[in-house]
Amino acid sequence: MTRRRILAIDVGVGTTDILVFDPGQPPEDSVKLVVPSRTQVVAGQIHAATGRRLPVVFHGPTMGGGPSTAAMREHLQAGLTFRATRSAALTFADNLERVSDHGVHLIADDEVAGALHDGCLEVRSADVDLPELLDVLTRLGVDAAFSAGCLAVQDHGFEPRGSNRVFRFELWRQALADRRPLEALFYEGGEIPAELTRLRSAAASFAALPRVLVADTAPAALLGALPESVDDAVLVNVGNGHTVCAVTLDRRLAGLLEHHTRLLDGPAVESLLRRFLAGEVTDDEVREGGGHGAALGSPVPAALPIFVTGPRRALLAESSLELSYPAPFGDTMMTGPVGLVRAYCRRHGLTVPD
Repeated sequence: MTRRRILAIDVGVGTTDILVFDPGQPPEDSVKLVVPSRTQVVAGQIHAATGRRLPVVFHGPTMGGGPSTAAMREHLQAGLTFRATRSAALTFADNLERVSDHGVHLIADDEVAGALHDGCLEVRSADVDLPELLDVLTRLGVDAAFSAGCLAVQDHGFEPRGSNRVFRFELWRQALADRRPLEALFYEGGEIPAELTRLRSAAASFAALPRVLVADTAPAALLGALPESVDDAVLVNVGNGHTVCAVTLDRRLAGLLEHHTRLLDGPAVESLLRRFLAGEVTDDEVREGGGHGAALGSPVPAALPIFVTGPRRALLAESSLELSYPAPFGDTMMTGPVGLVRAYCRRHGLTVPD
């Protein structure tokens, strides 16, 4: 392969954002797709089964929950049967006893065929179906040969005994304590911590590609929002699921706040940002409000540039803060995929695109 073409995919709650990075062409001419996320697709398939009064069998690797979890619960509340293999059921909760308590029937992989024979509607789990995506690209006339695949999914960490909200933020806290650069939060296959089970599933789905790099969606979006020429900044990703604010000093993490976007309106986001940067927001406050946590390792210098990205960034449209809205590769929806590409290029000594 003469060029290092990279397939970069950011899987969110609302959309899956796909970028074909080819260093031989202008970034703005890159092939880009924004499609419904797999959890939205799976939720739609479950809703269709509910409407038709059909039992469901759900199987495949662990993937993102959210809408698919809500659809599963509605299906059971309608008095219908829901069967799932153990790996697929971990989509709904880390504790499979809790999943069973909801009414899901756990089955072995070799029982799927029997469930289908019994009339269950088949729903397959996976954050990305790589063969299907490569086929779509080929049908669009896009060369589907890649030197690497990069994938971002949100991973709270496997914590069957306690709160994965707390567990997830402890991972952030350790990164802050170590003053890690954002690109240190991206992993190749053998480096993925055992507790990041969804990242492991994501990496496995890309195993057919020569090289694979995976990350949580938050560092991918934050790195994509940080211009290459800037070292010290406030980065805000207002996503469909989470709102994350990170402070970087010398391109290393110096502060982090994470909350759930659905619990915030515009004034609340602005107030939270102002108070966080002033050192006034505590971990307990964020957790009691339904978020993940807050930690500020260093005082925030005055007048740091604030870069805002994410599909819900309009929540800050009326803010009096001085904000910049990066559009890497000419497209705000490509922030996560561009962050993945930048991390990959840094790791492998390649020219980092801006």
